[in-house]
Amino acid sequence: MNLSAKNKWLLVALSAVAGFVNGFLGGGGGVIVVALLLAVVKLHQKYAQATALLVILPLTAVSAAVYIFKGNVDWMPTLWATLGVIAGGAAGALLLNKLKGNVAKIIFALVLIAGGIKMFF
Repeated sequence: MNLSAKNKWLLVALSAVAGFVNGFLGGGGGVIVVALLLAVVKLHQKYAQATALLVILPLTAVSAAVYIFKGNVDWMPTLWATLGVIAGGAAGALLLNKLKGNVAKIIFALVLIAGGIKMFF
């Protein structure tokens, strides 16, 4: 896919915001990257979600390294949660490939809405 020079720089600039959010809040950058890929690059929902995972991987590694270096990681919950996210990530990726139409977009929106509501309470 060819991107215009303007869209390339827009994607870089807005992705820097996603990186900041991910590093500052410990997550959420992927949501911003999905939105960017949908709006700027015009990717299909499934491709945007899969691409965002690959974009977030190095970002998460860098953010995690900073937190580890600063001594801000509690290792026991980290190890147990890692087991869950590996299993859940594999299951989610397999399920995403089986979904038809806008189902992934609807699920994504519902999860964001539920998360937003949960943060208020």
